[in-house]
Amino acid sequence: MAAFFKLDRNIQLRIVMMFITVAIGSSVGPNMTIYYVDYFGAFSTGILLVLVQIAGFIAGLYGGHLADLWGRKHVMVVGIAVMSLGYLLAASMNSPFYINPYVTFFGFLMATVGLSFASPAEEAMMIDVSTVKNRKFIYAMIYWVINLAVMIGAGLGGWFFKTARFQLLIGTALGAFMSLGIVIVWITETFPKEKRPAHGQSVWAAVKSYRAVFSDQRYLKFMVASIGATIIFSSPDYYLAAHLAERFHTINLFGVTIFGQRMLSVVTITNTLIIVVLMGWMTKLFEQWSEMKASALGTALQGGGFAVMFLLNDFWPLLIVAVILTIGEMIVTPASQSLRAEMMNPEKIGAYSGFSAATRPIGAILASGIVSASVFVGNVGAAVLLLTATGISILFTYLAVQMLRENRTR
Repeated sequence: MAAFFKLDRNIQLRIVMMFITVAIGSSVGPNMTIYYVDYFGAFSTGILLVLVQIAGFIAGLYGGHLADLWGRKHVMVVGIAVMSLGYLLAASMNSPFYINPYVTFFGFLMATVGLSFASPAEEAMMIDVSTVKNRKFIYAMIYWVINLAVMIGAGLGGWFFKTARFQLLIGTALGAFMSLGIVIVWITETFPKEKRPAHGQSVWAAVKSYRAVFSDQRYLKFMVASIGATIIFSSPDYYLAAHLAERFHTINLFGVTIFGQRMLSVVTITNTLIIVVLMGWMTKLFEQWSEMKASALGTALQGGGFAVMFLLNDFWPLLIVAVILTIGEMIVTPASQSLRAEMMNPEKIGAYSGFSAATRPIGAILASGIVSASVFVGNVGAAVLLLTATGISILFTYLAVQMLRENRTR
């Protein structure tokens, strides 16, 4: 904790904001899918959720472009204000006196767009005021905070969403406005005007800005590695969920029946608890390792762990592997995020952050493709596909790091 108070104040405040944002998002986000299905049906809900992802994708790219033009704080204020108004609108449409699911959807669409718009500026600000030496610690702490917030938010949502939805949504809106107040009152600008480029605010100017990112071969290689990493950590949401639902051997443990869906929850809870309890210790244990060494080992343990889970059907083997892959996750996360920050062009961090965020939907789509491919290749084939993604992630991280090392020695 002493190390936390030595960090730049903007970083401290950003970590507090991240806890609030993730907690409120986790409390309502997963439950809104059920809400939409109840009102719109499964087919329409699927289309609406895809539209939300597309809107967030575009907002993130444009927000990253403007973070270099307007500065970090301005973009954060606009994005978080839109997010806050979206949550407030959604809450007002779910009162005990009036419910409107259509306006509720628009409110959550606003919240997603606002959050996506602000995210590249928030990441750019973190990079502006951090150093190569303290980034591992910062990203490890952020990851710990995210997992703690998810655990608390999911618990609140599961307990109150059905019985006290209006009050929960009001709390969500208040949390968002609290984050907005922190940005307006206490966050300071970290990207001075003299460093900002002269490109315009138009969409075409944004396209030209990202063209420069595409020309950075080192960063493109690292983004390929990031897509592979996204496929790995998306596994619980896609093939692993389907595999456990179809093939898990149901057992009775301490009077509780554990079937496929519950086993996935057990894996998720185990993962979160280990991270919350051990993340600080693991960061200190591996702080002397190079980013490449930590990334390779962590990715191999995490990707290999999920691939093995694709082949398992029983409770205890799955639980043991869940512990092993969580260790890999704790090793790779701070190292990989620190590497990503170092590989960005300091003059275009906003655009680089926006491009980084844009690769995540690509990885999620490929991860979902393993579910479709498994119809033809089975669980062994799905495991091989995931191991291939793991190998690609390690290989392209290595290639990017080699180019980074060459640049350091020039």
